Amino acid sequence: MAISEQEYFSIRSYFQQNSKVILQLEQKYMFFLLNALSPVAQQMANDFSKAFDLLPFWINYPPLQRGRSPSGQSIPWQEVGETVIGPHIIRAITLANSNLQHPGLPSGADIRFMTDDALVHLDIKVTGPNDRADEVVASPNQISGDGALWANGGIVNNLVLIQGSRASMLFQPELSPLYVVESRPLLCLTYFLKGVYTVEGLGSQPLDYLELICSPNGLMAFTGENYNASVNGLFIPGKDETTKEKKRVRVRMHPLGQLHSWRRTKFWSR
Repeated sequence: MAISEQEYFSIRSYFQQNSKVILQLEQKYMFFLLNALSPVAQQMANDFSKAFDLLPFWINYPPLQRGRSPSGQSIPWQEVGETVIGPHIIRAITLANSNLQHPGLPSGADIRFMTDDALVHLDIKVTGPNDRADEVVASPNQISGDGALWANGGIVNNLVLIQGSRASMLFQPELSPLYVVESRPLLCLTYFLKGVYTVEGLGSQPLDYLELICSPNGLMAFTGENYNASVNGLFIPGKDETTKEKKRVRVRMHPLGQLHSWRRTKFWSR
């Protein structure tokens, strides 16, 4: 049954007036994910490295190079990360909580699951030596907004100004800051699992470390405490975004860790 505009804004007002609840839920599921994933981190790394064992079976059909003027000295590894890490995450979190549900939400992170008080988005990011390990490049459907408007029977997020040191941009978050399922309010929580790998040779690209990252809910990031304005450098414009209709944003790890130390945690390294 669809929620009414009045019901939605009543729930939104509750979360806005109780920001401690938002922080408690973000921290709660950060620890849930860490406790679930840490025991399987070594197996993730082992399976990640098996790509090199399988080299003869794919080397003539490698993933296409990306970006401008690629060096060709490494191979894009995002798909390896998604196909290795993703199944381990699903299995681990299901073993940790057999009551998790996976609602039919058509847009969001790689992995989406629902509990009795949150709808969690967890996206897998894989970074090599040619990319910055101290940031996450997030698409609009991986960041929640302020949910301050209502149109066409649903929520609308305001555009937000993202200010970098040399450039600025308008960013449109696409995730709602909250959901309501069967009359139950669920906070939108957004996490990133970052796998950073090294290059020892073509196709020999093992994991160096795994880091779990929690990006702030839109009610904290873009309104209320407004971390976007109050925490310098937390969000900066995405790279090469001038020609893209849907612009990405970069979430920087150092300001995020200064905001709350638990928002970024390395839980495995070789």
